[in-house]
Amino acid sequence: MNLDRIFKQIDVNELAGVCRDLIRYKTVNPPGDELQAAQYVLEYLIQAGFEGEIVPNGERRGSVLARFKGSGEAPTLAFNGHLDVVPVGAEGWRHDPFEGVVEDGKVWGRGSADMKGGLATMLVAARLLAQSGVKLRGDLAVFATAGEEVDMLGARSLAALPELGPLQAILISEPTLNRLGLAERGVFWPEFTTHGQTAHGSTPHLGRNAIMMMVKLLSELERLEIPFTPHPVLGDFTRSVNTIQGGIKVNVVPDWTAALVDMRTVPGQDHSELLHHLEDFVQDLEHRFPDLSASVRLTYDLPPAQTSPDEPVVEAFREAAQEANGRPPDAAVVRFATEAAIFVPALGVPTLIYGPGDPALAHQPDEHVQLQKMVEATRAYLAAAVRLLE
Repeated sequence: MNLDRIFKQIDVNELAGVCRDLIRYKTVNPPGDELQAAQYVLEYLIQAGFEGEIVPNGERRGSVLARFKGSGEAPTLAFNGHLDVVPVGAEGWRHDPFEGVVEDGKVWGRGSADMKGGLATMLVAARLLAQSGVKLRGDLAVFATAGEEVDMLGARSLAALPELGPLQAILISEPTLNRLGLAERGVFWPEFTTHGQTAHGSTPHLGRNAIMMMVKLLSELERLEIPFTPHPVLGDFTRSVNTIQGGIKVNVVPDWTAALVDMRTVPGQDHSELLHHLEDFVQDLEHRFPDLSASVRLTYDLPPAQTSPDEPVVEAFREAAQEANGRPPDAAVVRFATEAAIFVPALGVPTLIYGPGDPALAHQPDEHVQLQKMVEATRAYLAAAVRLLE
């Protein structure tokens, strides 16, 4: 296929308009409320020649599964992006965060970088490919998911569908500034709780202070060795104590304290083994400090995910991006979690993370996406789809 012909049809105004439209759907999660945005995505794709459906994810929530049919001679390539965004926050914004203002070569608004700009870019690329007249050997699928920012419920629901069929790759347009990410850290959030006994604040010796137990526990946790092998791209395992609760009244000895720890794992760390390690840590503490009573439970769990750089689709994407934009993509360090954490273990499919947004702007005030980066990403998505499906 002559890529130059299709590249000339990329319209920056269409990219800006689709991104703006998506931003105007207030899909803040919680609660999500993604259904209207999902209907917009499905209608856009149906008009381009796709067939598809909305997969329900609860009241006023849904994910899109759409497909442009090929001949069936090659496995499906999937474009993936999520519909939900995080709350705006209390800080002032240069523009209304849900207006999608286009200014200074950028689209401004909540979700523009993370990741409605990426999803808009994929939608335009999907339309151009479907209407190009090219005969595809494999299907091009588009996944637009609910719930990524909280519990990945949309990705989980799509991954469980038997009709997905064989996939050769999933391309996720999370913000990387058009760098290529093949690995991401896992999310592991243990909650430690200490258990004491209440007493009047004037007679603390009659109680057991759960806050002071937690002080001891966190001090020991900081020194605890947790096995890991540094990853060549992602670096080290990290941990950070980020919330703590305890006590009911200043004149009551606290009988309960809970602390949540944000742990980010690297490929090679097994989360079940890590939980056992922390359970053994708590038991050892109780043995060494008889006045201390504690427990640990896992509140959120997403495994680390990676795709081998030796996968043929990875080399094909690098070559396609170079053909599209004159240079191969740099490597991205993906420290945040993406829906690859669901798709890789559930489907065993290579997953590539490449999107036009700037990860430094994700969840920030004055979030925006550069239109030039969207154009570059559109070219790369098109070139990759042609290379893998034609």
